[in-house]
Amino acid sequence: MTVRPETGRRCVFIDFDGTFADHGIAPGAHAEAVRRARENGHVVLLCTGRPASIVAPEVAALFDGVVTSAGAHVRVGEEVLRDDRFPEDLARRTTELLLEARAVFALEAPEAMYCTPGLAESIREHVRAAEAPASGSIGRGPQDILDAVRTPDDLPDRSFAKVSVWESPVPVEQVAAQLGAAIGALPNSISADGLHSGELHLAAIDKADGVRQVAAHLGFGIEATVGIGDGMNDVGMLRATGTAVGIEGAAPAVLEAATFVVPGPSGHGIVAAFERLGMI
Repeated sequence: MTVRPETGRRCVFIDFDGTFADHGIAPGAHAEAVRRARENGHVVLLCTGRPASIVAPEVAALFDGVVTSAGAHVRVGEEVLRDDRFPEDLARRTTELLLEARAVFALEAPEAMYCTPGLAESIREHVRAAEAPASGSIGRGPQDILDAVRTPDDLPDRSFAKVSVWESPVPVEQVAAQLGAAIGALPNSISADGLHSGELHLAAIDKADGVRQVAAHLGFGIEATVGIGDGMNDVGMLRATGTAVGIEGAAPAVLEAATFVVPGPSGHGIVAAFERLGMI
């Protein structure tokens, strides 16, 4: 049986950075909204560009499942539906190219975030400078990233789903072009802004793939799905869902894909979205 909107149940996909949380810390009101929506019979999943390794356990536990690594890894309950990674030869070539360019980067995998000592130290500096999370909030900000960091000697041999480039001598789009059509580049929602930071991902994989796979697995019609996001890697998700919710101040492409717009985390936008949709 396919679940349609008229039944009242919805399957919701929520982006993390800039949507559910700011700088890795989510307001308690967002956590409570997810709990209430699930209690009311809706299915709610986190749908993030982050790898599962840097999603705090207490954050993941709020949801019915997670779509991580921008669609490359999908888990519903305890069942892993998808675990796509860079092919071995392409993974090695990508890592060696970034090492030769002296880029500061991390290889993002569900089990860990593999990186250079330079990036590990940069993350440690962020953790030392970060403010303590407010009472009642969920997530620990940069500490969630630091907990997943590993600095192996055999970095080019590591398996990964996506690459986060924090600093590069050349724009990430140029790096992607050197690697070929199989690789795409996007702005990074975790590191600093600018052409020389961003994400390298498998061009054939998008958050929308996770949306469609989860919806089919759970028996939801696309009309009963909701996507909520603020970043360029959310555009595919927003276009794939029956109702698309953008975040105020997002890029024009995000807002153009949105059915309606709500505030960011500081304005408790998830609460506003769920109330407008009659979910809580």
